[in-house]
Amino acid sequence: MGRRAEHEIQPLRYATRRLRLASRRMFTRHTKIIATLGPATDVPGVLDALVAAGMDCARLNCSHGTHEDLRRRAGEVRAAAARAGRPIGLLFDLQGPKLRLSVAVVPSTVQAGELVTFTCNDDDVGERRVPVDFPEFPRLVTERSEIVVGDGVPRLVVESAGPGEVVARSMSAGELVPRKGINVTYARPELPAITDKDLADLALAAEAGADFVALSFVRSAADLEQLRTRLDEHGWHGRTIAKIEKIEAHEHLDEIIAAADGVMVARGDYGVEAGVARVPLMQKDTIYRATQAGKLVITATQMLESMIHAPEPTRAEATDVANAVIDGTSAVMLSAETSVGQYPVEAVRAMSQLAEAAEEAPEIHGRARAGVRDTPAASVMHAAVELAAELDAAALLVPTSGGGSPRACAKYRPRQPIIALPQTEGVANQLTLEWGVYSHAMDVSGSVDGLIERALATAKEFAGFASGARVVITAGQRTGATGATNLIMVRDIP
Repeated sequence: MGRRAEHEIQPLRYATRRLRLASRRMFTRHTKIIATLGPATDVPGVLDALVAAGMDCARLNCSHGTHEDLRRRAGEVRAAAARAGRPIGLLFDLQGPKLRLSVAVVPSTVQAGELVTFTCNDDDVGERRVPVDFPEFPRLVTERSEIVVGDGVPRLVVESAGPGEVVARSMSAGELVPRKGINVTYARPELPAITDKDLADLALAAEAGADFVALSFVRSAADLEQLRTRLDEHGWHGRTIAKIEKIEAHEHLDEIIAAADGVMVARGDYGVEAGVARVPLMQKDTIYRATQAGKLVITATQMLESMIHAPEPTRAEATDVANAVIDGTSAVMLSAETSVGQYPVEAVRAMSQLAEAAEEAPEIHGRARAGVRDTPAASVMHAAVELAAELDAAALLVPTSGGGSPRACAKYRPRQPIIALPQTEGVANQLTLEWGVYSHAMDVSGSVDGLIERALATAKEFAGFASGARVVITAGQRTGATGATNLIMVRDIP
């Protein structure tokens, strides 16, 4: 685990006070931070320290750990959120269909230009005859397909496919070893979008009351529709995140954005499929299109990779994070940096500092330009954002029932924090990844006048606003009703 962290020597009686003070500091940063949990965060005290350092959402990677591990960590996240006095989101990241070379593969190195035959039979093995752990592999590939092994090498182009085998020519040198992961570009839909393992993990996520579920290797909107059907079967209303990591996903990006609640720029597998040179423009394009559609977008993979073993990031990593923030990403994600790294708390703290500094840029490019304002409520929210900016208000207060109003504000990337006041803790948790939105559950029933007074008092306590601070409040004449926002008010904190 490396050197002894500061949080491990702090007296326990100061922990809750430190967490609450840290929560108030969060309002100066709009970009949200996701930290992946793992063995490094299981150490007592580390999870609370991650929250204090700036974690807004915890990711549970279903590709690693047992159901017992996932269930325990989910419970610990809820307990840490209660101690901090603010919502912390919980994201289950499904493994999805994963292709691997068979355990029977004879280890070898292939050179550029050489032919390799991929087979479906573990008995049909040789130096250039490589079995794949998927019986329908020949039906999976198309004439446009490339087969990419491991992290990108070797990369092979398909020359022919027949019964039981696929012949491909290597375009780069690399190793072929047992159980190595492989990707197939432009594959036919032979692989299930949701595997049996995913179904079991979905059931656990529903049991744990997860706020978000991320679907891996998305190819089209149909994959998201299937996921939503599965969630409905559990009676679970988690928010869906489509991971953009296949070439097909980027080609169908608009329909995927429309079908999902948010997207993740999963740079690892996309770099494997399309090549690393294609990643930067894909990232910028995905962030732009998602923000213009008013959907949350997460930028992930190797953002602070050096901090797995080092206490501070490289200058290149700092620039990478800043570029994503300036482009308007809703959230940035840490993976191995926090799950198995030696400096998980320092990684979150560094990410928070980098994001806050980058937000000082004159313009956040992801700000929605031509957002659809096809309802009175949508127009009211846009006007409220503009009014808060013109008045240089301390915040925009948004009582809400389902979370739609604060999301409608977030897409305009206002400089003011958006204090969402939902009716339930569940909605508060589901707003943790929205840019600039900070939530606290509050009863929104009763009269409009009563709602306004409760909103002012709640914001003062939750966000620590001083008396006299000017805020803009939105409300509806039918309190607690979805889509009923039709009032804007300017008030001072009492």
